Amino acid sequence: MQPCDELRNIVLHHYGKFDSGEQADSIKDTYSLQDGVIIIGNDPNEWVDDRDSLLAWINAGGAVKAEIIVHNLKALSEGSVGWTIDRVTVKFPNGVEVPIRHTRIFHKENSVWKMVHLHVSIPVANESIG
Repeated sequence: MQPCDELRNIVLHHYGKFDSGEQADSIKDTYSLQDGVIIIGNDPNEWVDDRDSLLAWINAGGAVKAEIIVHNLKALSEGSVGWTIDRVTVKFPNGVEVPIRHTRIFHKENSVWKMVHLHVSIPVANESIG
């Protein structure tokens, strides 16, 4: 596996759209529309694993305006598969700051990187669980 600046730049470009609230186009450009794409969000109801749900999720995107502060972003690839991991702080206009972690898996479709998996989590201390 090798560092992959192309994937790193895709993620950073996408994060840059959140400050303007215009991330819907970035989502449409970044996600694969092939069967098998899965998005797992932090909310228990955020589980998208079929094409129709994915299209609805993509079309609903773009409503959030936030500043994304990237603390750690790693992007790697091997052949036609790549992945990124990061930790960020999301700063909302109302002053709320949320730490978030992401894992993404990409593959090349016609020589273009497309995301096939996204997992989002908000870190919670083990002691808090239970």
